Amino acid sequence: MIIEPLLDIPRIYTAIAEWAFCLLYILYAKKRIKGFKLIMVIIGFLGLMVVHHHFASMLPIAFWIPGMIFAVLLMLLFIYSTADVNFYTAGYMVVQAFVLAEFAASLYWQIYYFVYWSFNLRFILLSEILLVLFYGGVFLIVYVVEKRYRDKGLFTFVKQNDLLTYVGIATIIFTISNMSFISTNTPLSGRYPPEIFYIRTLVDFAGIIILYSQKEHKLVVNSNIEINQMENLLYKQYAQYAMSQESIDLINRKYHDLKNQISIIRLEKNEEKKERYLEELESDIKWYEAQYKTGNHVLDTLLTAKTMTCIEKNINLTCIANGELLGFISTMDLCSIFGNALDNAIESVMNIEDTEKRLIKIAIYSKNKLLLIRFENYYVNPLSFRDGNLLTTKREKGLHGYGLLSIKNIVGKYCGSVSINTKNSWFRLVILIPIPDSDK
Repeated sequence: MIIEPLLDIPRIYTAIAEWAFCLLYILYAKKRIKGFKLIMVIIGFLGLMVVHHHFASMLPIAFWIPGMIFAVLLMLLFIYSTADVNFYTAGYMVVQAFVLAEFAASLYWQIYYFVYWSFNLRFILLSEILLVLFYGGVFLIVYVVEKRYRDKGLFTFVKQNDLLTYVGIATIIFTISNMSFISTNTPLSGRYPPEIFYIRTLVDFAGIIILYSQKEHKLVVNSNIEINQMENLLYKQYAQYAMSQESIDLINRKYHDLKNQISIIRLEKNEEKKERYLEELESDIKWYEAQYKTGNHVLDTLLTAKTMTCIEKNINLTCIANGELLGFISTMDLCSIFGNALDNAIESVMNIEDTEKRLIKIAIYSKNKLLLIRFENYYVNPLSFRDGNLLTTKREKGLHGYGLLSIKNIVGKYCGSVSINTKNSWFRLVILIPIPDSDK
């Protein structure tokens, strides 16, 4: 039996695979550099990777591992210098890109080797045509799959332990898949070229499945955390509403007591004392007159409580609302929508030193069978967006940022939409919800 000689993957094809899958993750990330400079850096790293693998192929086998480590460092530098991500996220991207590159290169070369020897097809550009087909096919599939993880914000949740797990998995995958090139005398090695290529491709494919399983697990964990955070926010806002209702009942009683005291003070003969007492009482009464009558009891309670907070913090809150339009929205959902929106607005305007610019506006009305809820507040600090979502300005980013997400989820329950506009130093949160026919 004639055994054909072992043809290994040309190192230039390995370099192209590593560069291509690094580029895939760079395309999904926010860029550190843009325009012509970005294009030149991308082309430059392709040249660097090709040159490195070319010279590494000339070195003795003892330098193979150091050469691969340097190749991975080049990939890390490529991603970190172009994608605006932290070190852990860049490392995660490199691990994914490296394993995918190993798989794509191995799959392509296995097919090429089979065609080359089995069908004796050795025409010019055969390897290049197969390279484009298989590299391009794997690239497109991964590009589509990765969009889901990008949209879920997985790139922003990578931590040190996650990176160490990915690196450990990738190291094991690489070691097993390339065992046959180090020694054929192991239980995991192949002796013939088809076996060697098959083992390498299969192990790399299994590694990809393991890495994506890890990502799915991470998504589930993040989703559970997200759900718990939003539930906590929901019940927190509802608890605040319940406490506010009790406080407002006390305020109403106190309000009537004060009005009675004013009537008595008016009988005071000393005009100077009488006016002084009246001014003091009327000044106190402004705290108790911050009540709304919009036609919705829940909204009235929430607005009254938040208005009292605004008075205390020198914030001007105005509201034009038809509360009767909110009848089809549950109490819990109203508490979450208005509680989170107003808490965010209050926190934002508190950063403004000029108290005359601490402005918050609310409007609730209907148009063309749509309920419109608009929250507006003046702001001075710059706002940042990523993937269409507003980034929190709070220091503990891991513990915050769920308020707007909670609003979006609740509005989604009613088939509505949420939009954000930040023109002319005004932050506008606009909610549109179809009004059910039964509530017209």
